[in-house]
Amino acid sequence: MSLSPMPLPPNVPTSGRPPNRHRRTHSSTTMIASNRFAGYAPQVDAEKSALARVPERTFADSAWVTLALKSCMQYLSPAIRSGKPHRIANAVRAIAHAPTAEQVGDVIGAACDSMLAEAYAVRDVRLISNVASARSVIGTVIADLHERSERQGVAPTLLRETVTAYVQIVALLNNRLAERLDAVGILAARIASAMGLPASALLEIELAGRLHDIGTLTVPGTTCTDYPIEDHPSIGASLIESVPSLAHLATIVRSHHEHFSGGGYPEGLIGAEIPLAARVISVAATFVDLVTGSPAREAMLPNAACHEIALRSGSEFDPDVVTATLHLLRYRQRTHRSA
Repeated sequence: MSLSPMPLPPNVPTSGRPPNRHRRTHSSTTMIASNRFAGYAPQVDAEKSALARVPERTFADSAWVTLALKSCMQYLSPAIRSGKPHRIANAVRAIAHAPTAEQVGDVIGAACDSMLAEAYAVRDVRLISNVASARSVIGTVIADLHERSERQGVAPTLLRETVTAYVQIVALLNNRLAERLDAVGILAARIASAMGLPASALLEIELAGRLHDIGTLTVPGTTCTDYPIEDHPSIGASLIESVPSLAHLATIVRSHHEHFSGGGYPEGLIGAEIPLAARVISVAATFVDLVTGSPAREAMLPNAACHEIALRSGSEFDPDVVTATLHLLRYRQRTHRSA
């Protein structure tokens, strides 16, 4: 029994010469084999192909290049083949642990070029289109990473000096509030460190903690009693947004009175909807308020303040943040033991 040759898939260009049965069958078989086994091709071959396309300037850290290429094959390549932008963006962020954003772009670009060469070799029109679309997503993510990198480069100096200047202005109007802001910023950074957050996050949390209640001051001579207290997070956020170098802290300041289970203000966010930095600052600010007291409330002992925070875990506060705080403050919750 003879088998008729399988026709070429649509969109595959053919020459103007008369069809050759053997040549068409061979081409079709190549296409089918490539599409069927593309996801199972030996990873080492793909890495070698991409490695040959990496610019020489990137090899200052050859160990990172090797690791990044493996990540590209493991995460980015399947994401591009899927054609889903969110998967591509997440894969790029997973790879982006290089010393510079330029190195990230070089390695990812080489991986994309390698995939494109493969796609043209087997005339895979869908993969060609996916790679082209992925480059746009990748470019946007890398630009965002580059912007963050530049901002973090100046943060340890310029940002801290800017925030210090604002706290000093607050001290001229309300020295007690200025001292409280500094205390909350320091404690919030310590809690974040106990949670194992990276250095960039520690700085962001410290600075936002030192600014979180700046909205309780409006103009000289007024107090927070001149407007609803629920407005002060939004007022503080608006003030911070007007300063370009501090604008990225505005969302944190706006959210520091949100409750983990909902019911907070100003937006009623729940759980992970609340920025982690704001969740940390919320616990730090409450502890500082409890141990320092106010004209309307006596100060608590640290152990009693920890107990109060533990009682609000899961309702007002993020349980993970509470656990780290109690561990940091060496608090052991009372337990009832049977005789």
